[in-house]
Amino acid sequence: MQQTSLSLFFVKQLVLSKRSGALIRRISILSFAAISLSLAAFFIVLFVMNGMNANIRKRILALEPHLVTTQSYLVDQDVKDQLSGAQYTTYEKLDLILRTVDGQFRGAEAVGYQPQGLDMWMGRLRDLKADDRQKTVTDFELSQLQLGPNEVAIGVDLSRSMGLLEGDEITLIPPETLLLSSLETPLFQKVIVRRILTTDLYDLDSKLILFNSDLTLKSFTKTLSHKRGFHVWFNDISQADPVQAQLRARKIKSESWQEKNSDLFFALLMEKSMIGIFLGLAGLIASSSILTVLALLMSQKKRDIAILKTLGLSQKKTLWLFTKMGLWISGSAILLGSLIGLSVGFYLQTFPVNILPNIYYDSSIPAKVDFGFAFTVMFIASVLAFLGSYWPARATYSIHPALLLRMKN
Repeated sequence: MQQTSLSLFFVKQLVLSKRSGALIRRISILSFAAISLSLAAFFIVLFVMNGMNANIRKRILALEPHLVTTQSYLVDQDVKDQLSGAQYTTYEKLDLILRTVDGQFRGAEAVGYQPQGLDMWMGRLRDLKADDRQKTVTDFELSQLQLGPNEVAIGVDLSRSMGLLEGDEITLIPPETLLLSSLETPLFQKVIVRRILTTDLYDLDSKLILFNSDLTLKSFTKTLSHKRGFHVWFNDISQADPVQAQLRARKIKSESWQEKNSDLFFALLMEKSMIGIFLGLAGLIASSSILTVLALLMSQKKRDIAILKTLGLSQKKTLWLFTKMGLWISGSAILLGSLIGLSVGFYLQTFPVNILPNIYYDSSIPAKVDFGFAFTVMFIASVLAFLGSYWPARATYSIHPALLLRMKN
C-alpha cells in the first residue's frame, strides 16, 4: 500500500505537476488520451462489426435453407424421423436469363415451391421482419404469397436493376437456348411479376425469382440447370450437421448453409481481422509514447533518482517504483478506454442508432458485445503496458548516486 501510494505521489510530482518539465507533462497527457481513444475505438468498431455480422447471419438462417438436398425423395426412415421437428419442403431450382419488354437481359435464379412451401417461406420472412424493429414494412409486403399460373415474385434489387414493377411482363429463357441454331425453336416462357420482395439479403434480392412449381415453368423441367430436392429449416441449427452426415452416408448429396455461405463468412472474418489488426497497430503505436515519457523522466530526473537511492531506496525498489509510475499512466488509460468502448457497445446493442438511409440493408448501426474478447484484449494491453513501463525503468540501474551527487548544478 505504501509503495503504491509512493508511486502515485511521484506520478503527481514528477510527471503531472506544473513544476515538472512541460515536455514530460504534455507527452504524458497526450499518451494517456491516445491510449484511451485508440482502445475505445478498437472496441467500438469491432463490436459494431460483430453486430452487423450477427444480423447477416440471422437473415441467412431465417430465409436460406439450413440443409439442401439434390434428391427429390428421402428413402431412409431414420432421416425422416430426425426431420420430424424441422420444416422442410420440396423445391425446384433453375438458372435462367430474364428478359424485359425493353430488351434488357440479366441472369437470375428461379426457385419453385409448392403452395405450402411458399407459405412456409413467407412465414419465415414475416418472423424475420417482426424481429427487425427498425424496418417499416406494409401488411401487403408480408401478406400470404399466392402465385397463380405464369406468375412470379422477384427480389427488390433485381426489379430495380431491370426497372420492373408489379404487373410487368418478363420472359424467362434457359441459358442453353442461346446455343441453338437459328432453325430450332427456342424454349422460353412469359410470366407476370406478381410481387416484389425485400429480404435484406443481397444474394436473394439481386437474383431471386420465386414461382409456384405446381403451375409455372413446367416446360423447363428437362433443362440442364434444373434441380429438385428438399429445403430443410431446423429449429436447432446444430441438428444440420448430424442429419447431413446421415444423408451423405446414404449417398444423398446435400449442402449445408455453412458450406453455401463459406466464402461470405470468410470474407467477413478477413475484413474484421484486418480492421482489428490496423486498429491494434494504431493503438500500439500510440501507447509506445509511454516509453518516451519514462525515457525523458530517466534522463531529466537523474539527480532526483540519485537522491532517492542515497536515502536508502534499493535498486529493486527504485525499478518497481518507476515501473508502477508508467503503469499508473498506461493502466488508467486502458481502463478508461475499455469503459468507454464497452459502454458505447452496450448502448448500441440495446438502442441501435438509425442514421443510415433505407437503401442499405442495415439502416441502423448495431453492436454485439463480446466479453471474452474484451477481457482478452484488456489482458494483452495490460501485459504490453507492463513491458513498456518495465523496460525503460531498467535505466535506473545505471544511475550511480555517489557520482551524480558530486556534480555541480
